[in-house]
Amino acid sequence: APQHTLNSFCCQKPMLHVGKILDANSKFVFIRKDLCGSLTMLKSVLQNNAHSPAPPKYEGTIYAQSTPPGIGGVAVVRVSGPVASNALMALSRSGTSLPKPRYASLRTLEDPQSKEFLDKALVIFFPAPKSFTGEDIVEFHVHGGHAVVASVCNALSKVPGLRLAERGEFTKRAFLNGRIDLLEAEAINDLIHAETSGQQRQALKQISGIHRALYMKWRNDILRYYAHINAYIDYGESEGIEENDVVVPVRQQAAKTLTELRQHLADGRRGESIRDGLQCTLVGPPNAGKSSLLNILAARPAAIVSSIPGTTRDIVQVRIQLGGFPLNIDDTAGLREVSVDEIEIEGMKRSAASFRKADIRVIVLDASALNETEIGSFADLLNSIDDGEDIAVLEAGKKSTGNWHWNRDRYCSFQPTVSTNDRIPVVLVLNKIDMLKSEQMDETENFNVARLKALLRDHLHPDDISVFRLSCVTREGIEELMQGIENLVKKKVDTGDDAPLITRARHRELLNKCMDSLQRFMDSQMPVDAQVEDLRMAVEYISKIFGGSDIEDMLEIVFRDFCIGK
Repeated sequence: APQHTLNSFCCQKPMLHVGKILDANSKFVFIRKDLCGSLTMLKSVLQNNAHSPAPPKYEGTIYAQSTPPGIGGVAVVRVSGPVASNALMALSRSGTSLPKPRYASLRTLEDPQSKEFLDKALVIFFPAPKSFTGEDIVEFHVHGGHAVVASVCNALSKVPGLRLAERGEFTKRAFLNGRIDLLEAEAINDLIHAETSGQQRQALKQISGIHRALYMKWRNDILRYYAHINAYIDYGESEGIEENDVVVPVRQQAAKTLTELRQHLADGRRGESIRDGLQCTLVGPPNAGKSSLLNILAARPAAIVSSIPGTTRDIVQVRIQLGGFPLNIDDTAGLREVSVDEIEIEGMKRSAASFRKADIRVIVLDASALNETEIGSFADLLNSIDDGEDIAVLEAGKKSTGNWHWNRDRYCSFQPTVSTNDRIPVVLVLNKIDMLKSEQMDETENFNVARLKALLRDHLHPDDISVFRLSCVTREGIEELMQGIENLVKKKVDTGDDAPLITRARHRELLNKCMDSLQRFMDSQMPVDAQVEDLRMAVEYISKIFGGSDIEDMLEIVFRDFCIGK
């Protein structure tokens, strides 16, 4: 229901009755009588839910350094607002004029009060409204030293009407002036903070407008359903139109929209995972080599490594990229059931929490110390962690076996249970193969590994178990492990198509609320004038994704993570 369509409706003469509100092409077919009066409420809804509000009136012109702080060849200081051109002239030597718009011009900059020479700089003037913010913009391309940038910013502070910009205020003004919508603003921020090629591609896809096109289609569809029901409420009784002639076709079309929303939301949170990174947790007994493996994956000494069991007490997290996607890896405290150390017990609780929320679980074992009893006990403990059992069992073991101290009684009485976190892939790492004797690399090891994989399938229900034998000392098997984890990451986040993915929790929450409102409309047994409220709410929720009603409530959330100067 474009705005120009409604304006044309209100200028037309009353139309003749045509029998039904919906035609074969699902377009508006209104009944006779005063259309101007009947469309007042609908037109108000459309205006309130437009993707960008009317341009606000600002007090002052803003300035800030737009390039990252630090020493560099060039730094950019940006000015935006009604007196941006005055700022340019104030810092230019007398006798100069405004440069040609959108052309770089060499200027000698000086302090507007003391006339002290500051720098020779390229300046560019972007007059409104064809600028990033929709306002007059001036960019000073100065030499990138601390003193130069500080002196230029200090000089700008002396120009009447100028003030230092807040975080994200340039992009915020671009949004409020209708130059971009909220989806584009968020994508700009994601592009600025992109660490991997996958994040870059996703941000550029959102900037291109593919997300907005999809959400706007759904918004306009729901608006159409809302308009049909409202037209029936206004004129149905007087024109003798049956309720089912309107509600049934609307619900048939709304059901299709509802299905599309459900399919879009059932994306496995791939978009958020690309933006924020998948979670990978390293678990295992003390001294199995988890910290050594973390340091190799991070390519730096991120965790302390020693021969003393229990060195890692708290979670050590590193962020790496594999295959163009971010991956957050947690090195956790070694798990064992016998401990009187309060700090170690707290560390194991945190290990359990990280294990439960992980997208990829890496179990690190000492290949030189495998035996069937300990394998079963270890699988038992992992199952308890996965099911959220009170980690206090870690304090209860009194009878243990082997140097890992798994509780023998618990293993013997163990009965498999169904995991609450099915289908999470498990990577089984058998470390320290450099310590194995040649006779150990035989059927016994294969039997133990097969036994462990069977137990893990019974206890954790993973969708895949990959086994890698390696040595953190000789680096044998490391490359294969990294390729295996990379393949799992790509499997989880790379869809292989151009379909838009939900990138933020804010979008997911609003889409869920929109879907819930549509479902209430579909299921409602209330009078039709009450049902229409659910459609109105559905429109409102989906409009908030790219900027609708109550926009001020969202601005701080959206722009608080921006850097100053953007």
